[in-house]
Amino acid sequence: MHRIIVFFAAAVLLLTVSLPTAAAQDIPSDVYQWVQSSPRIGYYFNKAEMKYAIGSDGWADTNVLEVPVLQQYDWIEIQDVTEKRRWNDGDISEFNNLWGFAGVVHIDLSARTVTYVQAEYLDIWWSPLATVAEDNVDSLDKMSNKNLDKIFYDTIIDYATTHKAELMQRQHDQIRPEELKAAGIAANKKPAPAVVEKTTKEKVKEIIAAYGNGK
Repeated sequence: MHRIIVFFAAAVLLLTVSLPTAAAQDIPSDVYQWVQSSPRIGYYFNKAEMKYAIGSDGWADTNVLEVPVLQQYDWIEIQDVTEKRRWNDGDISEFNNLWGFAGVVHIDLSARTVTYVQAEYLDIWWSPLATVAEDNVDSLDKMSNKNLDKIFYDTIIDYATTHKAELMQRQHDQIRPEELKAAGIAANKKPAPAVVEKTTKEKVKEIIAAYGNGK
């Protein structure tokens, strides 16, 4: 029995040493906001770079949040993701350094939907390992309140609501003036048109024209 316990302990130690460490890349708290941790995944969003999505008209759409998100995997999730990728004949040549997941989500505050516009696996140095196909549109109102993703997205929405003035100020020049005014934020004054210096020939022409009109 003693030999079995020793063998098991040695196997666990060997497995632990051979796995990539999730601490290889620190998560800066001044950039990323921690939301929650499941037994396998830690959820973060980038509060320093979250913003409103830019519409086709060039103006920021204050109904749509654009937020970089981050998920830190533990070793069990790392193994699970790797095995699923192997099962689907995906490239896992660099997945011994898998750290987690990074993406950019669009959260439509009016439609209450969430869409990933960018998603990829990261290695322990936060370099992209592979693109993740995330083409689903999640409806927040159809998700259970206990769903970890819903809790994550709702927390992002709450943060954006609380910091709305800050977000609008961050994109001051991309927010419509009427929206800034409604939020109590002064719009930037348009710069005065640049003065174009006239050439000597143009000045002479003006003098001649003025002389002619004066006759």
